[in-house]
Amino acid sequence: MSDSHFKDPYNIFYFLGFILALLIPTLPATLTWLRVFNGYAGF
Repeated sequence: MSDSHFKDPYNIFYFLGFILALLIPTLPATLTWLRVFNGYAGF
């Protein structure tokens, strides 16, 4: 069996999927905090 054909893409996609799963829920919160800080920074 070919291990090299299975290892690389599997690990890379798993890693990218994990990072995306962590980042997607935080995007609205990050944008909200940026708006809040930008709104209060200008006084």
